[in-house]
Amino acid sequence: MDVVAVSSEGTLEYATQEMGGSEYCDQCSAFRLLPDPDPFDWFRSGDMKAVCLEVNGVIEGSLERPSEWTNIHKPLYCPKLGRELSEEEKKEADKSLQWAMKRMK
Repeated sequence: MDVVAVSSEGTLEYATQEMGGSEYCDQCSAFRLLPDPDPFDWFRSGDMKAVCLEVNGVIEGSLERPSEWTNIHKPLYCPKLGRELSEEEKKEADKSLQWAMKRMK
């Protein structure tokens, strides 16, 4: 079983599993884990969502287990992705970013 510690601000402080390199969000200062309760699913009130404060968007939601809170891959719209995007990827990133920002509201 993996052990994950989340600070009161929602940042990931410690995990026993591999944290990954620059391809993962959970090592970024803009990464936060916030509560993501589902109003239609009362027995899963402990769900979390991975949020990027840099773009003000939700990266992933409905994360149920601590093992899902780590190794979250950077989305294409990440400003710190570290590579150039193709034209097709830019279009996909734009759509994904709009959806991520909409989910933050």
